Amino acid sequence: MKIRPATEKDKKEAMVIAKSLKEWFNKDGIKNMALDFRMNHCIVAIEKEKVLGFLSYTTYSGKMLLLWMGVKRDLQRKGVGKYLLDWLVKESKKLKLYSIEVETLPEEDVYEPYERTRSFYYKNGFKRVLYKKARVQGWDDQIVLERKI
Repeated sequence: MKIRPATEKDKKEAMVIAKSLKEWFNKDGIKNMALDFRMNHCIVAIEKEKVLGFLSYTTYSGKMLLLWMGVKRDLQRKGVGKYLLDWLVKESKKLKLYSIEVETLPEEDVYEPYERTRSFYYKNGFKRVLYKKARVQGWDDQIVLERKI
């Protein structure tokens, strides 16, 4: 498995993966993801030229912001997400950033797929640093998780 910057073809494959993960990515999320793929950095984990997973990110104020990450359903819990995250940590160190942040659903919002998401981040050194109330009715509250570099 290797990590590389996503080509346009890779981004299309990543969107197919995201659309297959309906528990995590709803219609609005997919729309925002497509925009973020165009406007921000996107990497993919590949093997035999097939996209196994993706990660989109940007930087601001000395921090790395992990925007989106997804792994093919049949490859989840097999190290692909950790491989993507490890690449992001190395990139953050190279850029001399001091932390990586990601937003996700809070523990207060009991939903099994996101229990796995939070567990992944906590096992990889992230800590909860902030609770954000939704600004728009119908949107979900979020928590900010941070991993110091």
